[in-house]
Amino acid sequence: MKPHMNSSKNAKTRRREDAEVIPETWNLGIETKDQILNTKDHLWLLGCFAVTAVAAFLRFWRLELKPLHHDEGVNGFFLTTLFRDGIYKYDPSNYHGPDLYYFALAAAKTFGLNTLSIRGSVAIFGLLMVVLAFFLKNYIGKIGSLTAALFITLSPGMVYISRYFIHEILFAFFSFTIVIGVLYFIEKRKAGVFAIATMTFLLLVCFLPTALNLANLVSKENATLFWVVRLALFALISFLVLLIVRMLLAWNEGTPIYLLLASASAILLFATKETAFITIGTMLMACVCVWLWRKIYKAVVSQPKENELEPVELTWATFRERLGTSSDLLLIIVAAASVFVYIGVLFFSSFFTYPEGIKKGFEAYAIWTKTGSKDHTQNGALAYVKWLLKIESPILILSSVGILIALLKARHRFALFAAFWAFGLFLAYTVIPYKTPWLAISFILPMCVIAGYGINELIASRNVLLKIAGGVLTIIAVGVLGYQTYDLNFQKYDDDSMPYVYAHTTRGFHNLINEIERYAEKSGKGKDASVEIVSPDYWPMPWYLHEYPKAVFHGNLIDTNTAEIIVASEKQKGELNKRYATQYKYAGTFPLRPGVELYLLVRRDLADAGGAQELYKIGAGEP
Repeated sequence: MKPHMNSSKNAKTRRREDAEVIPETWNLGIETKDQILNTKDHLWLLGCFAVTAVAAFLRFWRLELKPLHHDEGVNGFFLTTLFRDGIYKYDPSNYHGPDLYYFALAAAKTFGLNTLSIRGSVAIFGLLMVVLAFFLKNYIGKIGSLTAALFITLSPGMVYISRYFIHEILFAFFSFTIVIGVLYFIEKRKAGVFAIATMTFLLLVCFLPTALNLANLVSKENATLFWVVRLALFALISFLVLLIVRMLLAWNEGTPIYLLLASASAILLFATKETAFITIGTMLMACVCVWLWRKIYKAVVSQPKENELEPVELTWATFRERLGTSSDLLLIIVAAASVFVYIGVLFFSSFFTYPEGIKKGFEAYAIWTKTGSKDHTQNGALAYVKWLLKIESPILILSSVGILIALLKARHRFALFAAFWAFGLFLAYTVIPYKTPWLAISFILPMCVIAGYGINELIASRNVLLKIAGGVLTIIAVGVLGYQTYDLNFQKYDDDSMPYVYAHTTRGFHNLINEIERYAEKSGKGKDASVEIVSPDYWPMPWYLHEYPKAVFHGNLIDTNTAEIIVASEKQKGELNKRYATQYKYAGTFPLRPGVELYLLVRRDLADAGGAQELYKIGAGEP
């Protein structure tokens, strides 16, 4: 029997009225003092803190454990130039977007230019992504948001890539903030504390660096005047930011802030990776699929039951209503578009220092159509299925359960959206020939969300067996994911047979760097020692030697007899004796990555007695 339409309308009206009269405090779904005092909310908050603590530990503990990957080394090179010279020029043929380098720059300026700071600048986004899952409490349930956050916390891939200085975690984070921003714009009647704080921080990022750079026009020789100008500009920008925030709060109780944050997240997604159009397109298609599926369900099965979970109806009509009348609509469109354009220009132009970067931002898509047409991993169309089954199987299985429940119930629109979002991205990246393990992060995120929803529905069921099944599945999933995360991230982080480990630098590479540092100190010159890298394969070595001004990366054999240290490739072994035997000795072989070995040569006066060998003895040419 179909539910009476009037009762449905009354229910919708009640939810909307409740949303209007309940005062809002901390936008974590906790809106009244009575609810805060509720024991279940206390337990939920305790669970949130516990999950966040575990996530922080897994993402920050021993961040320097694994050597930098080739790609991390290249990103580190760009960052080093930006850090030292203040120069970054976006080039679409060189990896991805510019925002990673500026976030890392802030960390490097604060904590120094080192591995911990650059990886930490990414790990913090991996941690915040866990926190964002808690904001879904009103859409996938308390247990659902907690388990979704737990799955993101324990996902081996999420942890592994969060400990990487590459773009993927930022990409997943900004895709998540788009979703949260739109949801809260539809739901909330007043901007929350977190939204206001985030908007304030974003405005400072947009205006403060450029303003402070104006102080550089003042001669630094006059230190007093230089700092007076900087402090004056800081005060002025801070005042303007506070003024803008105050104006936003006066506009419909500040609710447009959520949409502006979603707009900012969208352009930051494009400023992270050019594949943003795939994610945005998939999200839009997911919205259409939700509407279409409910139409099909109504025609074939019955009218979907009343939505008891979501605080508002997530429909186009509700969204359009929140946009307001024609004047409000025009104003919010202009504001969102202005945020999108300004932030895009800001990052692609390198904070207005490289205008050509704006044009190159559009050229990236032509380049991507060429680079995105090859499968470098040679794992075929089912690569992601194989990888997920091997190391993310609990998330794959539970997300499938969640998708099935969402489709069969058809009444929770956000759950349906998450289901189509996850499946749509999985399908898109499966169809695209270019495949790397870290691309899976984009669809593992919504898979964790829909998996959390599935667990919530099982445990919330009136059927005791389903409740037990939900609890047992959660315990098993946590156990399996916990072990796999530990095994991948702290044991087999350079094992090429493991998913996510793709042509990674071998742990023995650290020994090479240690030996270079030891011989440099032994020479008496320390970091002023000359290091000639003649191997054609050397990344990420430039990062590890960025404090050695006389470290030169030639990429081919050269004639030298004065440098303290030479790093050569095993492939060059036949030529080494002829070029370097008179002045150098062989000090060891060290792995770079699978299939690539490096030779360390040291000047004879530095060679360890009884340790170093003559070059001809290792087959490096005739004596």
